[in-house]
Amino acid sequence: MTEDEVLISKEELVELLEELKVPLSESTPKDDEMEKEIRIHFWDYIWDDIVASGKVYNTKVTYQISIVADKPRHPKLLELKKKLNEKGLFPIIQHERLTEKRRVHSFFSLEVLENV
Repeated sequence: MTEDEVLISKEELVELLEELKVPLSESTPKDDEMEKEIRIHFWDYIWDDIVASGKVYNTKVTYQISIVADKPRHPKLLELKKKLNEKGLFPIIQHERLTEKRRVHSFFSLEVLENV
């Protein structure tokens, strides 16, 4: 971890996502949830131990944050981006169209500190 690297805790991440007041799940999206106006899912997929003096004292955990919405640039996605930027976090946000479902899937990864 570098001195310039900005990380938030998992608790801060969950609090930030809950502030958006949209359906939120710590899981991958399920087919029956795809019809909502907007929905956020997040899950971890990398654990990277932070070691000092030979001892693990925390873990840097990488989460995927997925936003499935009924339109591109949904106001809640833009609000989330703004909140992250205000915390000094600038993830690269990718987008894909789910043509059959008439939805837009926006997603990014974010590293957070978490005691695993």
